Amino acid sequence: MKNVLIRDNSLKGWEYGMLRCFENSIIKVADAEVILLPEYQMLGSNYLMHFGHGMNRSKFRKYFSKQEFKISADILWYVLMGPEDYRLDLYKDWDKNTKLKILYLFDTFPSQYSLIKKLCDSQNWDILITSFSEAVDDLQKITGRKWNCVEQAAAADLFKPVKLVERQIHFSSYGRRLPLLHKCLIDFCNSNDLYYDYTTHDGKHPISDPLDLYKQYAWHLMHSQFTFSWAVEITNPLRAGHLHSITCRWFEAAAAGTIILGKEPKNDSFEKYFGTGTVVPIDYSNTDSIFRQLEYVMANKSQLSDYSISLSRRLEKYNNWNERVHRILKLLK
Repeated sequence: MKNVLIRDNSLKGWEYGMLRCFENSIIKVADAEVILLPEYQMLGSNYLMHFGHGMNRSKFRKYFSKQEFKISADILWYVLMGPEDYRLDLYKDWDKNTKLKILYLFDTFPSQYSLIKKLCDSQNWDILITSFSEAVDDLQKITGRKWNCVEQAAAADLFKPVKLVERQIHFSSYGRRLPLLHKCLIDFCNSNDLYYDYTTHDGKHPISDPLDLYKQYAWHLMHSQFTFSWAVEITNPLRAGHLHSITCRWFEAAAAGTIILGKEPKNDSFEKYFGTGTVVPIDYSNTDSIFRQLEYVMANKSQLSDYSISLSRRLEKYNNWNERVHRILKLLK
C-alpha cells in the first residue's frame, strides 16, 4: 500500500510545529511518502493571501484557474490545523489516482462549521477526522458525512520530563492567558526573584522553520516548574462556542511532566486521557487569591512535581502522535 502525505510548506509559525510532528509520525508509522503542495502559479503568493478561506474575498476562489497537481497513492493523507488552511480547491487531478483519501482537522470550532461544510461539499473525502470529540455529532449533521474523532497528542521525542532541579523556569505561560493573573504573576516573580517565561510575539511574522520554533517551545516547557493552561471556553468563549475542546497544550504539558496550573476544559474525555489531579486549579478572580495560591504552589512544588512526572511516564505510550496514527490506520480496516 502506497501512503502519500501532502505537506504544505507555505504554513509558517510555531503552532505549525505540532502539525509537522503529526506529519512525521505519519511518515514513520505509515511509511508515507511526502509530496509538497506546489506553489500556486496562477497568482502571486502575496496576492493569494487576500482570498483566504473565511475572508470576504474567499467567494472569488471558485473563479480561479485550477493548477494541475498529479498524485498516485493508495492512501492519501492531508492534515490541517484548521479548514482555513485548505488549498486543494486551487488544484486539479490530485484525486484522480488516489484510492482512499484522509482529511484530518485539528480545529473544528462552531465558527468554522460553514467552511467545513463547504469543503466537504466540494470534495468527497473517504475518511474525515476531527480532534474534538464533542464536534463529531455536529459535523455529521451539517455535512451529512461520517466523522471520526482522533484526539490531539504530543511528540514523544520532544516532550520528556526532566528533574525538578534542572527546571530553570519557575513559571511559564504560552499562548492564551488571563490579564489579571498575568499581571499578578509578573509582580510575584519580580518580588521573589523568580523567572516568568511567556509568549512575547504574535506569531504573524516568523523567520524560522515551524519545527525549529516548536522544539524551542518544547525545551522551555520541559524546563518550566509550573505552566499555566486554560480551557478555550475561559480565554476565548466566542471561539469555543458550545465546545470544550482538548487542545495540544494539555498533552504537551502533561508529557513534559510540568506542573499544570489553571483550569481544564469541561470535557468528559479529559479524565480519560489525563487521569485525576492533572491540573492544579487556580482561582483567577482577584489579586489576593492569586498571590495566596502562588505562594502555596511554590511551597509544595516538590510534591506536585513528583506527581506530574509520574503521571507523564504513565501516559507516555497513550498520548503521543505515533499512537494516533495507529488508531487512524485501524479506521481503514
